Amino acid sequence: MGVAAPGNFDSEIERIGNVLAAMGDALGPISTLLAETARDLALPDEEKLAAEAERLTAELSERQAIESATARLVADLAAEIGVCAQEFDDREVPTRFETLIGYISGAARHRRQRARWRSPAPLNRLGELLRRADLLAGLVRQERDFLIGQRRESEGDLVTFIDHRPEITEKLRGEDGVAMTGTDLVGRTEPAIQVFQDFVAGLNARIGTCNILLHKLIGDTENLLILYRVVADAGGHGDAGLKPELFPHLVPEVGRFANGMLTLHGLDQRRHRADQAFAERFPAEVPGEAAKAGVGQGGFRLPTIAGFKLVRSR
Repeated sequence: MGVAAPGNFDSEIERIGNVLAAMGDALGPISTLLAETARDLALPDEEKLAAEAERLTAELSERQAIESATARLVADLAAEIGVCAQEFDDREVPTRFETLIGYISGAARHRRQRARWRSPAPLNRLGELLRRADLLAGLVRQERDFLIGQRRESEGDLVTFIDHRPEITEKLRGEDGVAMTGTDLVGRTEPAIQVFQDFVAGLNARIGTCNILLHKLIGDTENLLILYRVVADAGGHGDAGLKPELFPHLVPEVGRFANGMLTLHGLDQRRHRADQAFAERFPAEVPGEAAKAGVGQGGFRLPTIAGFKLVRSR
């Protein structure tokens, strides 16, 4: 079971986290501008508004790039889980070296195969994938929580602004001291409404992307936990010491696993829906045929082993 070098993954996670933090900080000015507009019931400064509109447009490509980078890590994780599962399914197929030994001694070949099955290396590799899943879940959940909090505040301010538009237009009439037509008033208020609506719509879009990433990631993590238990049992490692506190961002999932509550009921359907949504949102991160079919690359047949049981929901 080959797993890519941890350093590359960790450095990419750190880079993505830094970019997301900077993008979060960049939301401050427009959020403040909207809050002040709702509080004062007065249109924002036109230059400030234009600057924020320009920033929102410029940010779009950066946002898409960082979302794609995150999706790439999720897809890579799913692919590696699939490889590990396939290698476990093929565990009884002799390696090239075992085949050569078998020409000399069948018993020696079997001993070497059994030693390979009992080796802790496959379990260690799965543990590394769980560590990566935990870091990814923490990254995406933190971003989603931040965006949800920002949306809650900004949506409220936007509703206040729109609901009090009549008062704002009356202020405009008084400030200018001249008669203003309805068209004039719309021309003054609509640009601000449009910019703020675009801002809130962007928050909603980013939250939706986080949800797609999380659904895919959690489905793959459940597969990974099942595979971990199967490999541990096959290698005679028993419980293998998998504890929720080792994975702070996957506490619910690992907790269900540790308590024997991980359920197979509906897992395939949930995984299919998550893979389909992921493939539609990030077609470049899945193989061509899988993207056309709307199925991600992380799906695999759950390996089986005699005596292994999971709790099934009723």
